[in-house]
Amino acid sequence: MKFGRLSDGQRATLVRAMSAVVSAAGAVPPLPLEVESVAAAQRHLLRQDPPLPLTPGKLPADLAEVLADPALRRSTVRLLAALAVIDPAIAPAKVAVVEDAARRLGVSEFGLTLLHRIALGQYRRNGFALMTRFVNHYWSYTGKAGARDWAAMLWPMMPWLPGLRRYLGQDALLARYRALARLPPDTLGYAVHRYYEMNGFPVPGEPKSIPEGWARHEVYHVLANYNTNLQGELLLAGFIGGNTDEMCLDIVLPALVQLHAGKRFVPGPVAEGILRPDDFFRAVARGAAMTVDLLAGWRLWEAAEQRLSDLRARYGIPAFTPEEHARLVAEEALLVAA
Repeated sequence: MKFGRLSDGQRATLVRAMSAVVSAAGAVPPLPLEVESVAAAQRHLLRQDPPLPLTPGKLPADLAEVLADPALRRSTVRLLAALAVIDPAIAPAKVAVVEDAARRLGVSEFGLTLLHRIALGQYRRNGFALMTRFVNHYWSYTGKAGARDWAAMLWPMMPWLPGLRRYLGQDALLARYRALARLPPDTLGYAVHRYYEMNGFPVPGEPKSIPEGWARHEVYHVLANYNTNLQGELLLAGFIGGNTDEMCLDIVLPALVQLHAGKRFVPGPVAEGILRPDDFFRAVARGAAMTVDLLAGWRLWEAAEQRLSDLRARYGIPAFTPEEHARLVAEEALLVAA
């Protein structure tokens, strides 16, 4: 969800589009949380501060003309999709505005299908398609899952299955992850191993462990420094959505729907009212600032021995401001508070 350098005209058009979504094309007044979210998105993603005022109404007639770049169009639709679920009711009329914008901008992706089904309350219909995309793009390093990637799904449930451990190469993988504990304490690899140890998670290769590709989720936690509680996971979803291209809405929409709107459609905890728009859209912007997409073939072993602070700087991850740090510490949303 990267917006790059925008002209004043593009920012104004984007704000009008966001206003159209949260007002259902002018049919309803935006909720206070939606107003706050549009302002936060402007500050952190559009670099518009002070934010422009909301202008409830229909989508701009010149939307496609002003937003001509394909990458900008994709980011626009993704931002509008996220805004459509800030209202916990997830109003179909607001989703319809997003779908209209997508048609005008020529954007089509699985996240829009996901959003449409969410608006209809068809949560269970998302399961298989979402799982397939996660196996392809989150568990696999190539974007197309092979037999080994699908077999890895069996490992957490049936690590005793004859021949499965050898087929997946779990012994060598486990040895490699355990060796991370012997790296210098300031390295990424050591921090990742410490993360597993502190949270009591089995490292890849141990019985009931997750596939190695999914371990990039844990690396995201370490790099972004967001905690594993509900607030931290919501912020991390924003961070990952900002960083990764293919899986942006696959990550952001389930997190907002389940951890903000309180509607379950994937396994895991459900919560309501924990969204802090400024922190969330700041997390999206931090992820968008990254120069490396971890879900585009990145492997831990390429960077495990590098210093964590150097890696964050090299990847372009913005540091927390003192005020932001203090606020997130108070909310227990940071993985490492110091």
